[in-house]
Amino acid sequence: MQLSVQLYSLRAIGDFDAQLALCKKVGYTHVESVATHGLAPADFAARLSAHGLALSSMHAGIVLLEDAAGRQKLIDACHATGCPLIIMPWLPMGERAATGAGWQALGKRLAALGEIINAAGLRLAYHNHEWEFLSYDGKRAIEWIFETAPAALVGWEADLGWVRRAGQAPLEWVERYADRLESVHAKDIALAGQGRDEDGWCALGEGIVGWNELLPALRSRCKLFVLEHDMPKDHEAMLRTSLACMKRHLS
Repeated sequence: MQLSVQLYSLRAIGDFDAQLALCKKVGYTHVESVATHGLAPADFAARLSAHGLALSSMHAGIVLLEDAAGRQKLIDACHATGCPLIIMPWLPMGERAATGAGWQALGKRLAALGEIINAAGLRLAYHNHEWEFLSYDGKRAIEWIFETAPAALVGWEADLGWVRRAGQAPLEWVERYADRLESVHAKDIALAGQGRDEDGWCALGEGIVGWNELLPALRSRCKLFVLEHDMPKDHEAMLRTSLACMKRHLS
């Protein structure tokens, strides 16, 4: 079982080294990066090693993935760190389709990237937000994407906080796409009236997503759990509380 943290959560505390140092201090063994944090692959790998941390997975935008030179840098960084998984995490508003055909087109782009990533001995996955659960031409966007991008080419990093924020039942979607589940993004939604200064999020286990029940149910389905909080007020406290929650229910 790998318990990791998406370093986007810590972007406000300082540079890459500061983020890694805090993760190590709190007790994490793995992190999920935002591409290579502007570093060359060898330097990126050396920084992780110096802090005694492993790279569970890497987020990389579709523009970077579709650029041959940029993609090769990501692949080299994964090989240098032993990271098996590259995840496409985000679409700018202008890239989000308004039709089923548009989401199918994204699925085809992801499948083409998946072939290249597979050939490099790695795995590509897609990370959801809430907008993939809007309906277009009779199906939800996530259905159009995964219908077009075969599971052999594109896995899923299931952000169950965003699934819940979309008004959906997390386990129902996990069961539906169990064949492509590569990792779970663990983030929690604050209770009503709380979390206004944290963009509506909270430490894992303190909100409404139901992680105290979800984590035991997911333990046999997935081996990588990645904490994320978009805007923590107290970074160290959030990391500690969330890690304790994951360990309590996954160990």
